[in-house]
Amino acid sequence: MNSKNNPKPSNKPNSQNQNQKQTSFEYRIGDEISFAAPQGMFYGKVVKLVSDPISPAVEIEFEDGRKEIKKVKDRSLHLLRRASGRSEADEKYGTRSKTRDYDIDEVRRSEQKRGSRH
Repeated sequence: MNSKNNPKPSNKPNSQNQNQKQTSFEYRIGDEISFAAPQGMFYGKVVKLVSDPISPAVEIEFEDGRKEIKKVKDRSLHLLRRASGRSEADEKYGTRSKTRDYDIDEVRRSEQKRGSRH
């Protein structure tokens, strides 16, 4: 048989699956977020959820008082803190046990850089 007539399926993930793998947070009212814009970083709170099945969005009230609606899939939106007080890192890695104390590691590195004087 000719391989042109019976091609083997490739093991490469197709681009459609890669787009689906992008994670997006489900924002809640009261969540603190940051928004990266060409003018700088803006900080605010989620005040309203727009639950459109095709393109869900959130209404954000920024620190300066203006309100904007942004799509949830916008990569310039980042969750800073949930209304409950949990951070984005806690949301992602909260179920894992902490294997290292990063504050101790940072002090250890700074001591190694300047050299021990003892």
